[in-house]
Amino acid sequence: MGRKPGRPVAPQSASGRNITIKDLAAELELSITTISRALNGYPDVGDKTRAKIEEAARRLGYRPNRNAQRLVLQRTHNIAWVQSDNELKYLDPHFSEVMAGVLAEARAANYDIVLTSHGQDRELQTYDRYVRDNSVDGFIIDLPREDDERISFLTEAGRPFVVHGREQRASQYGWVDMDNYDNFYRLMRLLIANGHRRFAFINGDETFNYALYRHHGVRDAIADAGLPADSLRVYNSAHPMGDAGFSLTQKALADTRVTAVLYSSILLLVEGYEVLANAGLRDGRPIAIATMDDELRHIHSTRLAPRVTFVRSSLRDAGHALIAELSRQLDDGQPARGVLMRSSFHVAPDLDARSLDDPLPMARRTTIG
Repeated sequence: MGRKPGRPVAPQSASGRNITIKDLAAELELSITTISRALNGYPDVGDKTRAKIEEAARRLGYRPNRNAQRLVLQRTHNIAWVQSDNELKYLDPHFSEVMAGVLAEARAANYDIVLTSHGQDRELQTYDRYVRDNSVDGFIIDLPREDDERISFLTEAGRPFVVHGREQRASQYGWVDMDNYDNFYRLMRLLIANGHRRFAFINGDETFNYALYRHHGVRDAIADAGLPADSLRVYNSAHPMGDAGFSLTQKALADTRVTAVLYSSILLLVEGYEVLANAGLRDGRPIAIATMDDELRHIHSTRLAPRVTFVRSSLRDAGHALIAELSRQLDDGQPARGVLMRSSFHVAPDLDARSLDDPLPMARRTTIG
């Protein structure tokens, strides 16, 4: 019988066997120990010998036995990513974008992602299971909260991890994040500089720090402009952000004094755009619209560009950066560090963008995103 279509064929020697480390040793007339230590990165193998071994491994199609590596190196090349049992999250395009970057970078770095969920009130027990059975090398934590117990647990356990986001202990662990506070402070200051005085902010779930810090940035921009606190109304969606954009935009525009709407995600904006389009003029001009754009692949923001101001930062790039940071710790033995993702602004043609060039007031500069 022929092999099943689509099943990959393992590299084989002339005798039909899979290529083994013994075959490499015989080919190069070197000891199995030297071959093993060269391929596993030990520094006591000379550069010329290592290069010769690596070239032969590529030429012959040698693939290391993962189980054998585990025994020798006490490494699994698995990374755990523990999720809640909220099934809607797996339909969330924000999550999908991060996952696409994580999977691509993990493949390049020779890691597998163990994606699992925890039952109700069993989050830390799930982390503890992976720590106790040593079945993964490191962890990804997403959607951090203040004083996040997952971060506390893994820090105390001494296990490598990286966080997509930050909380107040960010100097103590590896993280990847955008500057949520700064981005939304600047967006709100832009709207204020263009004469707007009544605002609606349609945000995510402020249980999570990304949304909480965005609210802080918006609130502080209002205060620094000398505007009363009630100039701003905040409407929160549940997590994950989905079709709430339509209903929350309706609620926001029920206040006829609102002339500018700020969204925490372009997904919320797209859901609410019909309401905005039918709202007409406020104070003799169209409602100003600003949003976070995470570069979701299924939303083409170019058609909105004439009306909407964007701050952009790629979630897919953040996914790549998460694995790159964790592999620095795992493979290179480097200390954990933070990675601040690049953000860029696109300002709608009817707004004056000069306020974006003004530096943040010293009192508002922060190392927490």
